Amino acid sequence: MSEASEEEVVEIANNFLLSAPPGESMEVVTDVRALLRPKESILNDSAARTFRQYNTDQMLAVDSPGGSHKVLITKYGEVADGEYLDPKGKQVVQFDHIKQEVVGKRPIGSGDVEQSLENLRAAFEKHAFEYVGQHYPHGACTVYGKDGKIVVCISAARFNPHNFWNGRWRSVWTYGDGELVAHFKICVHYYEDGNVQLNTDTSQKASFSEQGSPDATASAAMKTITKMEQNFQQQLETSYASMGETTYKALRRHLPITRTRIDWAKIKTYKVDIGGGSKA
Repeated sequence: MSEASEEEVVEIANNFLLSAPPGESMEVVTDVRALLRPKESILNDSAARTFRQYNTDQMLAVDSPGGSHKVLITKYGEVADGEYLDPKGKQVVQFDHIKQEVVGKRPIGSGDVEQSLENLRAAFEKHAFEYVGQHYPHGACTVYGKDGKIVVCISAARFNPHNFWNGRWRSVWTYGDGELVAHFKICVHYYEDGNVQLNTDTSQKASFSEQGSPDATASAAMKTITKMEQNFQQQLETSYASMGETTYKALRRHLPITRTRIDWAKIKTYKVDIGGGSKA
């Protein structure tokens, strides 16, 4: 088999980086660079692009400069390279993807937002923040008016490396043309004495029409969102509860015919008696 080219190595390495579980990207970067030594510098040219893709896909939550809320770094809010809308803070956040931190801000320009959607967007924002505050104690949301539609992004993460698990919930809701479209992504990584991941990526739709005022429309939309997210979470719980009684049990090694566990500390004292079975 021929040796992989440098371009192929970079592509493989970047795929590892983009697949990093939530909260573990820096650890994966360190491991990948260690594997590439002494040629780890081949990743330098693609690092900024890879980190940008990873951070926006994960919808990282950062503190809004000068505000009391968090803002999400998403592709829906990207107005320029390294610049992301913070509609609630009425500003554009400047974000360093390599350091994963806010490095500046500027006022929102007239060309950064769709003014015709602002009243409806602000109404969705009000109800979305209330919803996230009630149901996602470790979550954040950002609401955009984009391409004639309202986009509600929700991201919630819990990191517990001391107990060997991390996870992130992401949902994106797009409202427009009488339809509410949901896209759910969940990644949970458990790695104590093993490496187990839960990954889901699914979409759902619901018909929905404006209810008069922007506030009434946003309120009705968030009720639909609440119901759909609760149903989705319940489906996951039911699925994995039944899996524990079926799939996982099928993977387990059955007990010996004696229906008792082997005492491995005494295994050396056992011998086989062809005539009468095994005895100590």
